[in-house]
Amino acid sequence: MLRGRRLLAVICCALFAFYFPPSIGAQGDGSAFVRAESLVVVTHDNVSHDSGAYTQGLEFYNGRLFESTGIYGNSSLREVNLSTGEVIRSIELSEDEFGEGLTFVGDQIIQLTWREGVAYRYDVETFEEVANYSYSGEGWGLAFDGNQLIMSDGSDVLQFRNATTFALESTLNVTLNNESLNNLNELEMYGGLLMANVYQTDEIVAIDLASGVVVWHIDASGLQPQGGEVLNGIAFDSSTQSLWVTGKYWPVMYNISFLEPEPSPEPETNDEVELVVSNEVESVYVDIILVTMIILIVTLWAKKLKDGGYNPPIKGDSE
Repeated sequence: MLRGRRLLAVICCALFAFYFPPSIGAQGDGSAFVRAESLVVVTHDNVSHDSGAYTQGLEFYNGRLFESTGIYGNSSLREVNLSTGEVIRSIELSEDEFGEGLTFVGDQIIQLTWREGVAYRYDVETFEEVANYSYSGEGWGLAFDGNQLIMSDGSDVLQFRNATTFALESTLNVTLNNESLNNLNELEMYGGLLMANVYQTDEIVAIDLASGVVVWHIDASGLQPQGGEVLNGIAFDSSTQSLWVTGKYWPVMYNISFLEPEPSPEPETNDEVELVVSNEVESVYVDIILVTMIILIVTLWAKKLKDGGYNPPIKGDSE
């Protein structure tokens, strides 16, 4: 008799599990994640840019544009005329140094090198070297949030460094839709978020610095001009509240903003019919399973009644 009861319990549990499956998705235990908002680039204006510049860093200072360029033997720090793209003044790095990202701390510029492990600090007006700092690993992008320097090294990890000593103070892992995001490159603060180029792609991301979560995933495809290489270079001009982007060997810079993409077109009628049919077939299968389980339960119940109901087991009977 106990075997019958166990079978009845199993069937009831199966019915409960079938009709009340566990919820899968955002949980209250911290496993939920923020899905990045998908945006597209809208261009408003463009200006000339030096097509011979292998752009690594781009930054505005009081409405003036500064740029760091790479390539061994051709790396530089320069001030650029925004309207014409002409180089106003520049200094060259050593031939064995590869220029990377740059940013401003007050009236001083900090410029990274790629694999040389050296960051340079310059006076903005003279380009005179004020100090230099050593660091481990590669240097890619650099930004200043008003408190700390933020540095990328091509991985999914951002480094927070002291703005005075360049000492490493903390790190932050970056995720896009709950997955680690590598190849973070040129960096720029914009509206309280950290913007980053994703190297070798037409993507720009906006990162929440409190969590490392990408909150905007921006499609910048279609901007790359003929002869230009990968998108790289983001600069916000606070004097005009305008955001600019360019790329390696690009002859142009674009003034941009972001917009939600147009919604996808509605499914064709045939697709809708197929979906309805599929749902109806699935519903039939569910009904068959339910009826089968009910018949089993009724049959078992009738058998128990025939046997005299739920009789207690004989003492000593383990079954």
